[in-house]
Amino acid sequence: MIIVFVIDGLRPDAISPEDTPTLYRLRAEGVECTDGHSVFPTVTRVNAAAISTGTQPGRNGIVGNQLYAPAVDARRAFDTGDHRNLRRLDEATGGRLLLAPTLAERLHAHGRRLVAVSSGSTGSALLLNPRAAAGIGVLVNGYLEPGRTVAHPAEASAAILARFGPAPAKASGRYDDAVAWTQRVLREHILPDLRPDVVIDWLTEPDHTQHMTGVGSASALEGLRHDDREIAAVLATVDGLGLTPETSVLLVSDHGFTSNVRGIDVAGALVEAGLKAAADSTDVVLASSGQAVGLHVEGRDGERIARIARFLQSRDWGGVLFTAARAPGDPLGTAQGTFALELIHLHHRERGPDLVLTFPWTSGHNQFGVAGTDLANVAGAGIPLASDHGSMSPWNVRNTFVAWGAGFKRGATVRTPVGNADVAPTILALLGLDGADDLDGRVLSEALATGPDPEQTAVERWIHRTEADGYRAVIQLSQVAGRRYVDKSWRVS
Repeated sequence: MIIVFVIDGLRPDAISPEDTPTLYRLRAEGVECTDGHSVFPTVTRVNAAAISTGTQPGRNGIVGNQLYAPAVDARRAFDTGDHRNLRRLDEATGGRLLLAPTLAERLHAHGRRLVAVSSGSTGSALLLNPRAAAGIGVLVNGYLEPGRTVAHPAEASAAILARFGPAPAKASGRYDDAVAWTQRVLREHILPDLRPDVVIDWLTEPDHTQHMTGVGSASALEGLRHDDREIAAVLATVDGLGLTPETSVLLVSDHGFTSNVRGIDVAGALVEAGLKAAADSTDVVLASSGQAVGLHVEGRDGERIARIARFLQSRDWGGVLFTAARAPGDPLGTAQGTFALELIHLHHRERGPDLVLTFPWTSGHNQFGVAGTDLANVAGAGIPLASDHGSMSPWNVRNTFVAWGAGFKRGATVRTPVGNADVAPTILALLGLDGADDLDGRVLSEALATGPDPEQTAVERWIHRTEADGYRAVIQLSQVAGRRYVDKSWRVS
């Protein structure tokens, strides 16, 4: 059995023997990957899709926490956190919610079963296994239709409701109760009764609390301590079932976290500059991922895209920008001073934005001593969340990535770049199944017990630069075995 624990928003520097003894032990006993990568934009639903498909957003079609799909809504982008919106996209596109096969579908074709359990948003849960309702594996989320549908397929939902009752309502504080209910279903039903081949276990804290009270806050740390106890209980259940010797564990986070120091009304600024007719006009539609914003320009008007790019570069809050590549393989975008969307795996002719804006970031510390500050997109006079993610800051790109148990090295450190798109191909390799070669992610062979010395794995790194009228920007990328990772980008002050 393979278990993937996804701890939403867990920075690797938050793991400690005092607060997270279970996670600390797994990291010490297994393989610590020190150069983990979230997929950009560094937000939840983008990374849920990357984990479940082994592909990048430009291939699977989930390009942001908000998504603009005219077939669903021609006037505005919709929130991918709500599974009902994703269902509408699936219906409007003839079943093309995800544009790449999921791990659950690949396993089903080989007679294997994946169960995804999630205490997170219904949208992020659905992206882990969108075909569960049709009998391809199982999906558990207590908030699909609270009290009525807590899982797919229908028989799984009925069994869980009969035994465990409805999931507790998510209160305004921490979501510990939601995590606890979901973990109980996993321990007492999924593991002993369904005996899945693969489990994706998504724990929604500390993400929610970090957003509200700040990364590193006392409340966020308590949510993380609760996660640690719940994971310890799952591992104890695995041991009680006699499955520990044959169980492999991947412990990852979907993204890092940084503190917001300022909110920017990007739409309002574009309207004021005469580059967008009104806040709700369709000439330029914004799809926000918090600390990154995708702009969809009507008719993909190159002149308007270039004018918007020049305007954003003239603002102190304009960070690194991305537009379509000037030519295949060119790292620079069509608009002067921008990098190519293709370079960061975000170009998609149907769903991809025409321009992506990131904000400037720093390595400054917040009041809790946690490094990393960013700006965030807000609407009107809105106030940004205390902490957020989405940017190409290294504090958001750098995610937690640990491998432990059957098939993995013991007490090893892997310094090569790894990322969330590597989860699915590595699982396929552990199960001895084909299909990993055609994915965007790679098999983490240097972490496998039979794999090469991690220090003998070649890594290529590149720096690209661009400029326009005094504006300058830099992006850093890494590559292993032909797979490209986005490390960070920044505006040169």
